[in-house]
Amino acid sequence: MVASSPRTAGQNVRRLAFRRRLQSWRAFLAAGGLPVLVVFMFPVLAIGLGFIAAIVIVAIAAFGALGFIFRGLDLWQAANRAVQGARAEENVAKTLQELEPQGWSFEYGMRLDDGLGDADVICFSPQKKTYVIDVKSHKGTVIFQDHRLHRRMGRTIYGFKKDFLQIVMKQALQVRDKKKLDFVTPLLVFTRAQLAVSHKKIRGVYVIGQADLVAKLQELG
Repeated sequence: MVASSPRTAGQNVRRLAFRRRLQSWRAFLAAGGLPVLVVFMFPVLAIGLGFIAAIVIVAIAAFGALGFIFRGLDLWQAANRAVQGARAEENVAKTLQELEPQGWSFEYGMRLDDGLGDADVICFSPQKKTYVIDVKSHKGTVIFQDHRLHRRMGRTIYGFKKDFLQIVMKQALQVRDKKKLDFVTPLLVFTRAQLAVSHKKIRGVYVIGQADLVAKLQELG
């Protein structure tokens, strides 16, 4: 099966980052515009509502401006994370180019339902096997404990906010159904983290580093 991929690697995530940047700038503009508007209207408010009431409105506007600033900063950081994720997907795509002369083909950013986002990469092997790759750009050391993946930063262990193993398994099942395939193998690929997990399947998912991706796909066929 040869995949036609209308999207490039990381395209969806870069669009998400752009939308978050715009939302962030809107929040910053609102943060600056709200106090200016209230100060400009202060004489009218003081005459119409009284001096004390006008001061209260100014204070409320100041707190509102702070809220917009914090919202803008959150969105800006979210955009940064999206750009980081897009770069990770693009780097994985470059790694996978090594397989194209061997008859492999790839599809990027397939939209999925049920809150599963996108399938970052769908791989089609020369042996007619299909794989779904979910790309992660987290730092730290990835470990498996209590039936879930965690990451270790120094001596502290943090649980991931989402169950990545469950998500990529659901992605594989949905890709299988949408493309009417017999089976799709899920892979979870970390581009920056160190892995302290088995190279065998974990809850039905292969968890590997980017450096081992090509060799793993060649091994699986």
